[in-house]
Amino acid sequence: MTVDIKHLDAHEQPSDELRAKWKTFSKAEPKDLLNSSDIDDLEDPESATEFSLAGSIPIDTLNTSFRHICPNNGAEFKATKDAPIYYHPLLPGLLVVPSLVPPSVQKALLRHLIHRDLSQPHHQTNLHLHFNLPYPTSEDPSFFSYPPSSAVTFAPKDPSVHKPLSIKQVLERKLHWVTLGGQYDWTNRVYPEDGGPAMPAFPADVARFLETLFPETKAQAAIVNFYTPGDTMMMHRDVSEETDKGLVSLSLGCEAFFMIAPNEGDVDADAAGLEERREHRPDAESGEKEKEEKKKEGEKKEGEKKEEKDEEKKEKKEKKEEKKKEFLLLRLRSGDAIYMTKESRVAWHGVPKVLKGTCPEYLEDWPAEDGKYEDWRGWMRSKRINLNVRQMRD
Repeated sequence: MTVDIKHLDAHEQPSDELRAKWKTFSKAEPKDLLNSSDIDDLEDPESATEFSLAGSIPIDTLNTSFRHICPNNGAEFKATKDAPIYYHPLLPGLLVVPSLVPPSVQKALLRHLIHRDLSQPHHQTNLHLHFNLPYPTSEDPSFFSYPPSSAVTFAPKDPSVHKPLSIKQVLERKLHWVTLGGQYDWTNRVYPEDGGPAMPAFPADVARFLETLFPETKAQAAIVNFYTPGDTMMMHRDVSEETDKGLVSLSLGCEAFFMIAPNEGDVDADAAGLEERREHRPDAESGEKEKEEKKKEGEKKEGEKKEEKDEEKKEKKEKKEEKKKEFLLLRLRSGDAIYMTKESRVAWHGVPKVLKGTCPEYLEDWPAEDGKYEDWRGWMRSKRINLNVRQMRD
């Protein structure tokens, strides 16, 4: 199946209903959102039953891919089994590959993207428009080579409009994205012509890594998004490319909810409202009985708690079955990949929530490793890095 992407307007906005639904999720408390029947989570046994197996990436392909990022890889960089690929019937072209990238390869990929590629002046960031970036001149090009207390500043191009930024401010909150390969024109929503100054080479090792896993898409341009809990990405469509080849998205760090809706049809905000958690409440008689026998019936109380939880799960499942599915709200974890092909290639999508305190333990201390960047230990604990890659043209 091919999709006609050329007639779609990159400036078009999602429907009011879809925006309202996204806003509901973005404003919801994490604990309420986590109990919503709207969540699509492959690690939840009930939710996983709605997905089907589309195929798998063979173990040999995985290890070939990982070697492009980790040439001298040991056992910790190697896959131990094929990677299953799943899809949901609402968007069959949206391929989900949970836990695709193992922990050691995640760290290596972060080193490539943040220590090396972020430090290349031809890779533009959200800061370039208004600030002069103080690229490190030492043998270590990483911005993390500056300590948090460094006097180095990102000087504003117009001091009457912007104030200088410290390295701590930038790396903790002000850096939102960096683009690799073809540098996207955000104002006009177009990609540069081949061979021009805004068309630097895409990092070759990252390209080979991705193209081995997803060979139908050439890695020509990418945006690396830096999220902190509280940050969001509005609903949008990626339709500036001149080809309908699939989009690749990798998640690293904190968990997030990824919302995606088919291009056709609007979301009914009333029917698709955030489900309120209904707690099981025992009647007065049973409540009194619990009080009287509390000390003697510990096991019974635990059983009642389990029944209460089961009742909530049952209610959540029933609500989900009653509603017409109009979007997916995927819970994405570190190492997960999604591949947007076919109809999902032009679907509306966004990130309404990044979950605080969900960075996996193996990434929490990054970039501190091998005795380097100790002043920045724990930076990754409150970050989600999203690598989003696309082919600009055939």
